[in-house]
Amino acid sequence: MKKIFLLFVAGILFQYHCCAQKKGKFLVDSLVPALAGMKEDTTKVNLYFNIMNAYVYYKPEEGLTYQGVALDLAKKTGWKIGVAKIKDRIGRLHWRMGNFSEALRYHNEALEVYQQSNDRYGRYILVEIAQDYLDDGKYAEAEPYLLKSVKLCIANNDKLNLGNAYDILYYLYTTQGNLAEATKIGYAFLKVKEESGSKYGIYSAANQLGFNFKAIGNYPDALKYFKQALQTAQGSCDILSESYANINIGDIYKETGNFPEATNYYKAALRLANELKDANLLADVHAGMGNLSAAQGLYMEAITHYTNAESGYKSVAHKQDLATLYSKMGTAYTHLAKYSQAAKSFKDATALYKELRANLTMAGYYNGMALLDSATGNWKNAYQHYRKYIVINDSSFNKETLKKAVASQMKYESDKKEALVKSAQEKKDVLTNVEIKRQRNILYSAFAVLLIVLVFSVVVFRQRNKIAKEKKRSDLLLMDKELLLKEIHHRVKNNLEVVSSLLALQSAQIDDPHTKEAMQEGQNRVHSIGIVHQKLYQGTNLGAIEMKDYFINLSDSILDSFGAEKRVSIECAMDAIDVDIDTAVPLGLIVNELLTNTLKYAFPSGQHGNVQIKLRRQADGILHLEVSDDGVGKSGITQGTGFGGQLVALLTQQLGGSMREEVKIGTSIYFEFKPTKAA
Repeated sequence: MKKIFLLFVAGILFQYHCCAQKKGKFLVDSLVPALAGMKEDTTKVNLYFNIMNAYVYYKPEEGLTYQGVALDLAKKTGWKIGVAKIKDRIGRLHWRMGNFSEALRYHNEALEVYQQSNDRYGRYILVEIAQDYLDDGKYAEAEPYLLKSVKLCIANNDKLNLGNAYDILYYLYTTQGNLAEATKIGYAFLKVKEESGSKYGIYSAANQLGFNFKAIGNYPDALKYFKQALQTAQGSCDILSESYANINIGDIYKETGNFPEATNYYKAALRLANELKDANLLADVHAGMGNLSAAQGLYMEAITHYTNAESGYKSVAHKQDLATLYSKMGTAYTHLAKYSQAAKSFKDATALYKELRANLTMAGYYNGMALLDSATGNWKNAYQHYRKYIVINDSSFNKETLKKAVASQMKYESDKKEALVKSAQEKKDVLTNVEIKRQRNILYSAFAVLLIVLVFSVVVFRQRNKIAKEKKRSDLLLMDKELLLKEIHHRVKNNLEVVSSLLALQSAQIDDPHTKEAMQEGQNRVHSIGIVHQKLYQGTNLGAIEMKDYFINLSDSILDSFGAEKRVSIECAMDAIDVDIDTAVPLGLIVNELLTNTLKYAFPSGQHGNVQIKLRRQADGILHLEVSDDGVGKSGITQGTGFGGQLVALLTQQLGGSMREEVKIGTSIYFEFKPTKAA
């Protein structure tokens, strides 16, 4: 009886191996004692198989201590499938430790036996072989195994292994930058997992939706589904999934600028990773925390996290993660002006990228190289690297890719709704048929009435389907127009960045300080307009800009261009306010000129100071803008004959506004505008 119970527990372990990382020790301690009382037969081989499986996500190096005795027993019993199963687990233990060549050797030997016996495990081991290649950076070799597994699983209605194959195939296409195919496979994976009804299936479905929405820049919906995945993982025994859910949520908060919340979720992931003592997970957490530090300008802190991540990735031989990590380290070292360390990091990344074919992740590499080349005066290479960054970035974020991604999403949602309608209709038909049979011997007239009702229901159902198809077509057309507008703003922003880069390159070749200053001011003006278009394609409202966030980004950019971040503070003392694009662009140029003028004249000789920007909409719709500083004070700023003063006056007149200047403690400039349309 005890033996049967232990084998039952072992069976649960194999089916739900996601629990192994939390209860691995408990399960191992429960299963190992049963070895002593067992006969040397196939039952004991199965027990060895499940013990080794328990060690995969617990302590893989200890699991390998059973390989010799388990393999000898399987051969002794003459059970070929048993030999294949033990080799299967030996390969999986090597995979977990990053020994990919050994993992492939054992997995291929097991596959040969599975295929000869037409065993169902053959469909699953194809996915494991693909993972061996994938984690070793050999993407071209991984894809055929995954596609073959998908084909076999569909033919045999094996939804469990089909979901596993879709999951890995989604990761492969994402890593290669094939967003359209990744999204298509992602929704196929999601459909399979939803049909399974398991907790892990629900987690996988929510997680997959989060990644799909993140891929198309829909961060609110991505955050919603990642939090749903976290809640599901917390209700199960899956620490590994809970850790990655925290990382995913932290990534979203980082992308949206909510650094305190991002920190909280990364720390939660780090706590779980330390509890689990998983090298790859710890590396992923530190990489995420490093990205968070870099996003806040804390580059030394970022380097510390990246270094911790580097040792973890090296221990499991993850080439793709290492290549991405070295690119980020190079960028961080460049910001710290440690150019030799930056060059070494990019050199390490280059060596790894030669082995890989992952287009999407190289965008960050080329952008970082352009930054290093600019900092070291290698302008020609800087321009070439930046152009490569633009090309890759455009290829992964273009209208056609987004259309395919959104089309996959809409098809999934439409199929899901149609399935629900079909299910409801089928239930209704069953009940109707039962009622018809019950009433048939009582009154034949009732049959005629029910028949009429059924015919009417079919007509209504078809009409509803027709209306639904028309609505779907209208939604696609509307989505197409919105995507086109976003693409236009994205292209304009990229073109303005190229212009800004050309101005920077030209400025670097000029020795005359006045001409150099004029070129810098022109670059800032172009950048202020570029930020407007960036906010438009990143936001949800294509006709308006949220001005507080825009002014913060503009202020940071101008402070950076003057190198005044440490001595001048710019505060946006205002609530969030939306302004239409025709008003936002002139307002941005006005504030750009005033901030430029303030940084040039208000704080001489390295003096520290504060600048405040206020914008509010009064009850009568008038926009009130105020820019003030506590500097030395200088009158006539907006009435001067310089180009900046003339531009401010012209833009104010263009908006039908008025301005006045007040010099007390520092200088304050006030504007009132009557916008032509409301945001």
